[in-house]
Amino acid sequence: MDQNNETGLSKTDPGLLKLVSQETISFKAFEEDILALESIVAGTSYLNLQEIEKEIIPKETELTLQREPENEFDKFAIKLLYKNNKLGYIPKSKNQTIARLMDVGKQFYAKVSAKEWEGKWLRMDLEVFLKD
Repeated sequence: MDQNNETGLSKTDPGLLKLVSQETISFKAFEEDILALESIVAGTSYLNLQEIEKEIIPKETELTLQREPENEFDKFAIKLLYKNNKLGYIPKSKNQTIARLMDVGKQFYAKVSAKEWEGKWLRMDLEVFLKD
């Protein structure tokens, strides 16, 4: 701890405080949306995704997340949509935190980071972001 400051807090330059308070300069805490989760998409082998898959461009296509609390298999279910087409779900083992945050108003979106057909299963790697 600084011997000149018993609280342990750093001293702030008064000139800097004046510039910030006058909005001469500003700080952007979040330059980018926050990466909240990396996962695969669950449930793709149960859907007919052959046509819509062609439109999904990794690292570019944005997906919508939609809570599905009435889901009989998972009360924290989060459906992934592209142009109102269901692509699957965030896996049950990874969805609880994001579901709870969505339930209190936080907004998320996802991007497919990679995709590959493995038999009739469309493996999609997913990045979920918290909107700024």
